[in-house]
Amino acid sequence: MRVINLENAQVETTAAESFEPSFSPVTHKSYHELADTPVVEKDALAQLHTNLEMLQDLQSRLAFVMREVRYLMKA
Repeated sequence: MRVINLENAQVETTAAESFEPSFSPVTHKSYHELADTPVVEKDALAQLHTNLEMLQDLQSRLAFVMREVRYLMKA
């Protein structure tokens, strides 16, 4: 429980509240040389989603190329 004295502007906390972990989103800075804004800061979860989408796109492109190579090898 917090008690705020407006006259003295003091904040008192109880022992149970002082041990609460403070969770802040983890951010990651990435550098993109040719982008309009070269330094981009995203939280870790958004970066994970972006990386997963990119991996899925690259995997589908690789699967297409492998299909084409197999087709050309049969001909």
